[in-house]
Amino acid sequence: MQRQQGLCHTETGKESRRRTSGTWLKTLGLMLVLLASEASRAEGLPPTLRASLLVRILAYDRRMGTRPPPLTVAVLHREGNPGSEQFGQEFTRALEVASRGRSVSGQTVRVIRVGFREPSQLREELSRARVVALYVCEGLEAHTGSIAGVTRQLSILSFAGSRAELDQGLAIGLSRQGDSPTILIRLSAARAEGADLDAGLLSLSQIVDPARSTP
Repeated sequence: MQRQQGLCHTETGKESRRRTSGTWLKTLGLMLVLLASEASRAEGLPPTLRASLLVRILAYDRRMGTRPPPLTVAVLHREGNPGSEQFGQEFTRALEVASRGRSVSGQTVRVIRVGFREPSQLREELSRARVVALYVCEGLEAHTGSIAGVTRQLSILSFAGSRAELDQGLAIGLSRQGDSPTILIRLSAARAEGADLDAGLLSLSQIVDPARSTP
């Protein structure tokens, strides 16, 4: 009898997780449709839209439910680069708004901003803050490879705003294709960062493989 009761509780838990995953999937899919009109009026994908997508995508990495709260997301800009620093400030504010009052896998979200000087400094700061996800701002293209090395060492899920950064080793791109927002995923990079991505996210994303890309 006890084994049957335990099995019942397990099945109920699985059903609950499936329902939650399905709800998030429908919400993300609807969001991509609704954001298409706003994205078509912008050059690139605006910070507010990137931030909203990033927060929702976090819920599709199953590791987030096992991390100690809060879930810390870092915005990385190039220290000393005015354009990169300005975007970093804008994106940090956008992430704070997108995550306000929202939980991811039952966890609250904290947002910090970090200036990049060199890889060892970045590794130390991200490790100390227990960062689980990193958004890499414009202005860091020349350092993308070394940044990807740090995210893989620390098992941090990385995000960027274009396909180019994925070709250099980052995992998830928040971009646009025509008039529509697009989620790009480099699976090999995400796996190297330890990500455990739900199949629902993959079904809504464009999977990229630099080794097989064509002009």
